[in-house]
Amino acid sequence: VLHQHLANDPVVRERFTREAHACAHLRSEHIVQIYDLTEYNGCPAIVMEFVHGRSLKAVIAASSYDRYELAKRTAVSMLRALSVAHRRGIVHRDIKPGNILVAEDGTIKLIDFGLAHIVDSPTVTMQGAVLGTPAYMAPEQIRGDAVDERTDLFSLGATLVEVVTGERIFGGANYSECVQKVSAFKTEQLNKFSEQLTGEFLGLVKRLMEPDPDDRFRSAQEALEALHEQAENNRKEHTGIPISIRQLTVGISVAVILLSILTYSVVGHKSPKVPSLAVEQQGYMTDTNFMRDNAKKTAQELPKQTVPAIDDRRATTASENARHKSQSASTRPKTDSGKVRFTSIPWAKVYVDGRPIGETPISQSVHVSAGQHLVTFSNPSFDPILKTIEVGSEQDVVISADFLQNAGYLQCAVKPWAEVYIDEQYKDTTPLNKPIVCSAGKHTVRFHNSAFTDVIQEISVRPRDTLMITIALTALH
Repeated sequence: VLHQHLANDPVVRERFTREAHACAHLRSEHIVQIYDLTEYNGCPAIVMEFVHGRSLKAVIAASSYDRYELAKRTAVSMLRALSVAHRRGIVHRDIKPGNILVAEDGTIKLIDFGLAHIVDSPTVTMQGAVLGTPAYMAPEQIRGDAVDERTDLFSLGATLVEVVTGERIFGGANYSECVQKVSAFKTEQLNKFSEQLTGEFLGLVKRLMEPDPDDRFRSAQEALEALHEQAENNRKEHTGIPISIRQLTVGISVAVILLSILTYSVVGHKSPKVPSLAVEQQGYMTDTNFMRDNAKKTAQELPKQTVPAIDDRRATTASENARHKSQSASTRPKTDSGKVRFTSIPWAKVYVDGRPIGETPISQSVHVSAGQHLVTFSNPSFDPILKTIEVGSEQDVVISADFLQNAGYLQCAVKPWAEVYIDEQYKDTTPLNKPIVCSAGKHTVRFHNSAFTDVIQEISVRPRDTLMITIALTALH
């Protein structure tokens, strides 16, 4: 619940609401889910998933755990969570043990995603919200420079060191001491933990915590792939059996089983349970939980017409095949749907007749009933694009949307720096790495820095033009 003294601030209230909506779209087992936005005693409140467990901070304090194993699990879980969020353009900005939960079943989840930087009034910041944060801040955060996904990676590295060693490497008696330690940090300082970390894991942490963001992993996904590669190399070393041989062994076993099934079918036994056995064999290579969860998600997201019926036909004998062959033409069901492929520049949520289809890029064509349909492409940075399509039976249709055709660009130079909001939607923080894309037309731009007075300007953006704004903020009195 947003505190009462902040709920009366329309700017803070708007940020609270906006960030809650943005984070509600994040879907990962490693991110605490936001379910709803409501009000409690007149204050905005967020309804979120309840996790049975305790914080990583509490686990570290208890000291009764396998430190290295927990660090590896934390690294994998947080990198997965950050990969999901960063693809959405959301930077957490406050990765630390207190914002990570360890559930009773062992699942590790990230909380306060995108919300930690909402409450940024000078009083709140100096008295509480930020005092614990500098111990995990990246150098660019300390300097007040623009942050991106690599900023979260630095904070994760500092957290992993604390999981293994129990030591807060940037801890201090006060804010200034923490800032000084972060500013003077060199990765060579981590060598003192070489006996507690394997060489490979220490190397990964060092790359997460490079003082220069350009020397870190480019993304959480890249760091996750490096971690998986380490695990695979370790597995090969411990088993002593090349992976290709193990795969060949499994392949031969599966082939023998399938050959036995085929022989059993040909000699005249009806209704062997081929479908269920096939699923069991796929279990060697496929995460069945992942398949089940995605099948459930697909059934929820796609229109009813697009969910394929389960093919539960059993294997038949050779004589039955011959007997049914002549009947196949007359019994084949008639199709009353076509396939539609959706593309957009940039990404968009796609709706057909108001029903959600998914978010582009959508890798496969979607079955849509024959007839006329209204397709909506939605991206929060642009006005929606609506198109009417006609789908014929067994017809393949491609429908595309290009938001950039009617888009302009905004370049900003702000002294000292500011968060940029267009029509009260957060876009970026100066200095900008690239111009901000927005739909052509009139917009309200607000530049916000908690230590200065907000600057609000009305702008008009023309298609494919770049509008330049240069301002200097005025200090609060």
